Amino acid sequence: MTNSESSLKKKVVTVRMTHALYANVKRLAGDQRYIGDVIREAIRQYIDDRGEITGSRRYFTGRFRDEVRMLRRDLSWHLSLITIMLAEMFSVIIFHSLDLDEATAKTFSASNILKIAEERLVESGWRVQTRVNAAIDDAELEGQRRMDSQPPPDMVN
Repeated sequence: MTNSESSLKKKVVTVRMTHALYANVKRLAGDQRYIGDVIREAIRQYIDDRGEITGSRRYFTGRFRDEVRMLRRDLSWHLSLITIMLAEMFSVIIFHSLDLDEATAKTFSASNILKIAEERLVESGWRVQTRVNAAIDDAELEGQRRMDSQPPPDMVN
């Protein structure tokens, strides 16, 4: 262990344990590792498996997943907004650059362009795929939340 590693470990904690528990810890450590290192790893794993502790990996994973999901929704909203704006702009350009007969000119609008585009997307299965992906995301998120709410398995035998 280098000086920088030893300087990071500043707190000394004394733990009382039964002879059987100490024997198990000693067995886990073997001849190659210190018992203190095994105990630190066990404590770190216990804390990381707790979803309600802010510094744990489970907490971070859950928060990260929620943030990514929120960003996906925001991105989807903004892409939809941009698509609508582009349809509006191009409908004006197309309307003024083409010579349309009177009947076509009355029905020609951005909403009609968007409706045609949506019909083509539905034909290609895009909507079905989006719903399947959303259901998978919801199921994975719910599964992770269920795992986070369960108490961690007992680490001692």
